[in-house]
Amino acid sequence: MATSSKAAARRSLRPHTTPNVRENLRREKERFLARQAELESLAAPINDAAAKLAKLDAVLESRAATPQRKIEQLEKARDRRIAKIQQEYATKIEAVQAEAKSAGTHLTPEEQQQELSLLREYASAIVAFSENASAGELAPLLGVSTREAKKIIGQAKDDLAASGVVASPATPAPAPAIDDKQPVTAAS
Repeated sequence: MATSSKAAARRSLRPHTTPNVRENLRREKERFLARQAELESLAAPINDAAAKLAKLDAVLESRAATPQRKIEQLEKARDRRIAKIQQEYATKIEAVQAEAKSAGTHLTPEEQQQELSLLREYASAIVAFSENASAGELAPLLGVSTREAKKIIGQAKDDLAASGVVASPATPAPAPAIDDKQPVTAAS
């Protein structure tokens, strides 16, 4: 049976007594706990599935992270080896450089004597060549200009004079024998 709006209005105006408020709160609390228990029972399969998925995700992340950790370990080992090798070679290079500085490019006394002898021989060969040929003919042989060839000839004569060696007279190259029986061709 439907109540009239006047009756509802009268009921709503009645004073809330303490026992009514307590009863209403208890009933509301029971309804809330019942609904919460119902929601928990409904959510149990969802929570179980979520927990299993979280475990599976953790396993997959662990599998994915394992190769990456191994790669990082290998890279660190490689970098340590490279640093060690660089240090070893730097030490070796420094030792060789120190040895090169101490040894230098100094010639031994035997090598100095040999060098002087070869320089005298070279100078006398240039002087001998210059007595039988011109500086223009010497230039292509040495790969220099004619002017430079003249300077080289002058320097060779000065070096020989300073060392006290007299340039040996050059033996003239034998002239080709002219055969009377060979026909002579005239230039046209």
